[in-house]
Amino acid sequence: MIKDRLTTSQITVQLLAAMVGVGVLNLPESVGSKAGVDSWIVLFAAGFLAMVAVSIMAYLGNRFPGQSIIHYAPLLIGRFFGTIVLVAFLVYFLVFVGTVVRISADVTKLFLLDLTPLEVIIIGMLSVSTYLVLHGINAIARFNEFIQPLTLFLLMLVLTQTIRDTDLGRILPVLGDGIQPLFRAFPTTFFAFMGFEILLFIQPFMEQPRSAQRASLIAVGTTMLLYVIVTILSIAVLGKTEVTLVEYPTLAIIKNIEVPGAFIERLDSIMMMVWIPFAVTTIVMFHYCASLIASQLFGLQEHRVIALLFIPVVFLIAVLPRNILEVDRWSQLASWLGVFLIGIVPIWLVLVYKWKKRRQRV
Repeated sequence: MIKDRLTTSQITVQLLAAMVGVGVLNLPESVGSKAGVDSWIVLFAAGFLAMVAVSIMAYLGNRFPGQSIIHYAPLLIGRFFGTIVLVAFLVYFLVFVGTVVRISADVTKLFLLDLTPLEVIIIGMLSVSTYLVLHGINAIARFNEFIQPLTLFLLMLVLTQTIRDTDLGRILPVLGDGIQPLFRAFPTTFFAFMGFEILLFIQPFMEQPRSAQRASLIAVGTTMLLYVIVTILSIAVLGKTEVTLVEYPTLAIIKNIEVPGAFIERLDSIMMMVWIPFAVTTIVMFHYCASLIASQLFGLQEHRVIALLFIPVVFLIAVLPRNILEVDRWSQLASWLGVFLIGIVPIWLVLVYKWKKRRQRV
């Protein structure tokens, strides 16, 4: 029996926390290098597909009240295939956490703690994540409920200061290079929305499970609008060519801000203060889901021991890449594994569910 309960608004915030992460800084560059000025169109398309995918997940959760994919996957496709699916999700979550921790540590070292060893930053992030995970989903929800609105407000406040430097003519002409660049950019763009799949694991905690679809659509829609705003501002300030030459365009446009008469000289430091909670909340949600899966697979009543045992595993994944190119390869590996699981598993489970329901009627 699940004792922890989350409201609809808390589920929305949890999904938002899982989706909004490192993409805030580098998404304009990764998408802009393929789609150019039409990056915002790809973001809307990827956001729409994410809404379809998360709606399928919510549908599954409503068919099995009080149960997550950990419970109903073995019921639908058998214990063997169900275990394979769960192990695949576990590997995906762990690799994703490791790469996010490494990217977050790299950015933090580059812009804030340049003299601090990378390993110390990684251990610090894992310590915060583990502390929250050990206290359960309610503590995580309260933390995210406090952090997410505050960081979103500060981020939008800082971004408004870039408007005076924007030239919206730089995002024209629409579809000037045709539609083919949009298809090339689509996989990269969809990666930025990943995180909504945690609904498969946290929907049973909802007080009103029927509201899962509405909560998830709001979360995906908010993420989509945030990414569109950040990308449009980056291109409008830097230009479509320049945005592909900067590793972190969002920080680049904020560095150029000059606030007349202000006592704050470096708004990019504030941006980093805003971005670090985004990264931490993403790490926490994936760490928690990985702990849930492993505890169920090993038949444990609590996830806390597993959460502690995952610290050295995630640490090794985070420090294994020797440079930024290897980090990017690990990130691509995790992303493609996630896309496979998101695109195949929920549809597979829905089809099996429909087939079994039809057989029962016959």
